[in-house]
Amino acid sequence: MVYHTVNFGDVEEFEPLPPGEYAVEVSKVEVRRNKADDADYLNWEFVVLDGDYENRRLWFITSLKPTALFRLKSVFEQLDVLDGDEMELEYDDDQEVTQSSGPRLLYPDVEGMEATVKVKSDMYDGKERSKVDDLYTGRKKSRKTTRTAAAESRTKRVRSQSRDEEEYDDEDEDEEEEEESPRREPRKSKSESRERETTPSRSRRNSERRRLR
Repeated sequence: MVYHTVNFGDVEEFEPLPPGEYAVEVSKVEVRRNKADDADYLNWEFVVLDGDYENRRLWFITSLKPTALFRLKSVFEQLDVLDGDEMELEYDDDQEVTQSSGPRLLYPDVEGMEATVKVKSDMYDGKERSKVDDLYTGRKKSRKTTRTAAAESRTKRVRSQSRDEEEYDDEDEDEEEEEESPRREPRKSKSESRERETTPSRSRRNSERRRLR
């Protein structure tokens, strides 16, 4: 009997990607069987190309049911691989198609193509997960994630608050200087000064009158 010890302490649990748009590359597309066992579907695997979640993987499903082919047609159109109203998909039939695995799609050959996917949050088995909601043509630069945007927003708020406090302190200093400075009386004109110098005061005139008497 063989025993093998496994350590789950170092297993990293990935947090879901924040909703938004991400630049991705098609890593692989497998043909699988749905849970109802009544139709096959294409299981798309994407790899995030840049941003905070570079190299993270995302998955997308396009059913092969006739009533659900509109989504697959839209994806093929976006990737510019739609070949008419009727297409024959090619894959290796040596591998069995199951609910958990299946052969890779050979035609159309979409592996390695770049695109932009729209991601939203979804609940599955009581856990939040990232779900690809749509796919667009070409590659766009990944947007800043909520985590990065929040950090930059906090930095901007702190800087703005610091500038406001500095301006507020400057205004306070100006008010203090105005309060501490003594009030200056209005300057008199030269004519008023001369008139005051030449016109004797009332007490002086009274003194001269008493002396003359």
